[in-house]
Amino acid sequence: MTDLGLYIHIPFCRSRCAYCGFYSIGTKPDDRFLKALEREMEMRSPDFKDRLVDTIYLGGGTPSSLTEDQLTELMEKVRQYFRIFENPEITMEMNPCDMTDAYLRHALSLGINRISVGVQSHDDRLLRKIGRLHRASEAEKAVKRAYALGFHNISIDLMYELPGQSVEDFRKSLLWAVHLPITHVSVYSLILEEGTRFAQLAERGKLLRPTEEESWAMYQDMCRILPHYGFERYEISSFARKGFRSRHNRKYWELSDYLGLGPAASSRIGRKRFTVHPGVSLYEKELLSGERPLEDVEPLSEKDEMEEYCFLHLRMKEGIPLQDFQNRYGRPLTYWYEKQVDLLKKQKLIKEEGGCLFLTYHGAALGNYVFEQFLRDE
Repeated sequence: MTDLGLYIHIPFCRSRCAYCGFYSIGTKPDDRFLKALEREMEMRSPDFKDRLVDTIYLGGGTPSSLTEDQLTELMEKVRQYFRIFENPEITMEMNPCDMTDAYLRHALSLGINRISVGVQSHDDRLLRKIGRLHRASEAEKAVKRAYALGFHNISIDLMYELPGQSVEDFRKSLLWAVHLPITHVSVYSLILEEGTRFAQLAERGKLLRPTEEESWAMYQDMCRILPHYGFERYEISSFARKGFRSRHNRKYWELSDYLGLGPAASSRIGRKRFTVHPGVSLYEKELLSGERPLEDVEPLSEKDEMEEYCFLHLRMKEGIPLQDFQNRYGRPLTYWYEKQVDLLKKQKLIKEEGGCLFLTYHGAALGNYVFEQFLRDE
């Protein structure tokens, strides 16, 4: 029996953020959606009857758009259809606007033991610009409220390279964040996702972004300030206090199995990746009429998986465990990547130590360039 990660996509939001490329719609979840989600669990769970679920992640969208009764029903169905590890990590993404005393107490009573809060910035002007509905003071109160009520594993998201954001703005956000009662910070640079309002503005030349020098200064502040306050950088975008690394996210980076439920949710089982088609109405119609949801299935060749293994492991502090790579693929890493490894070592972007190959400080700053070197031409 091996462990399994479970991801549940709740694709509902009060409003659409200008940067967000995840599938979501601007309505509240209803009982029809919950019923469809239950049917998907009923259909998929028999394939995993011998697996123990040790991490559950409610993502979105906005999972905290679920009412207390809907959240109860969802967690009851998860426990009904899947075998749950005795000490699972159960994460729920929450919007600061939803984090009332009653809602937080209820979530805690259902076994949710980790929350991820979309804070993004300490600057109210920037929050308005990116389409967030909360103010920084509301986010601070919500996080402190959650801690006081018993959530002692709290992650927040921060963003940099936002339009109109200065180096000082981002530094203030970092210094504010480290004094909150949190255990984890995920820090993302703005990526222009196709179809988002920011991408459309950029195409028209109307998106003023920080300069390269400002972006580099923000990156250096992130790498300096967060570790100084006890947050270890254990993955390119992730910082955690000791003992509080995200167990669920490690499944993605280590190529472990995870099952995604809900419209637009992705799964990876063995060497197969599949993604449910987006569209809440279509999803509900298919499942409530007894059909499996439409999905795109992508079998992964050994070459595809090897490439992913390299750049996903390189995202982590420990890097590529060379013996594990050889055990998995039958030959040492240098059999396929000798020239690339030699070049990256000469450029001081990767380093080998203790049987692992990992990014240097400068390598992490140029991560995408390093990862590209592990794409094999055949």
